[in-house]
Amino acid sequence: MRAPSDVPGPPGARTETRVRYPETDRMGVAHHSHYLVWFELGRTELMRALGCPYGELEDRDGVYFPVTSVGADFRSPARYDERLAIETVIERVGGARVRFAYRVTSDDDGRALATGFTEHGATGRNGRPKRIPEALRSRLAGTTGEADEGRRR
Repeated sequence: MRAPSDVPGPPGARTETRVRYPETDRMGVAHHSHYLVWFELGRTELMRALGCPYGELEDRDGVYFPVTSVGADFRSPARYDERLAIETVIERVGGARVRFAYRVTSDDDGRALATGFTEHGATGRNGRPKRIPEALRSRLAGTTGEADEGRRR
């Protein structure tokens, strides 16, 4: 997996937040599970910046993107009240799958905190797999470093 900063991302691919007190342990270090929440923040804002907010995709187009796979590599601890930057890119788009890549850094001192990915399978309202509509796939694929257009995943 390439780091998001290695892939040109669209505007809005950078999201900021702070480590909140309930996200930390007694040592003031963010619990690893909160990185998944931060990944989701980045993914939601990237989709909004692309003109594809999740609410519209779900309500208007009946397309949902449940997570099918997730991974993370932790480099340095995030601490209470630290400012975080979440860089998010779409790494790959297939007929019915999308893979996002994330890089979380400290906005305070630039330290790399974590990298990760999530893979999503497109489904319809009934929860069954569904191909990503062509217009949406083209919009998402325009932001990727790799195309999976002809390959089913």
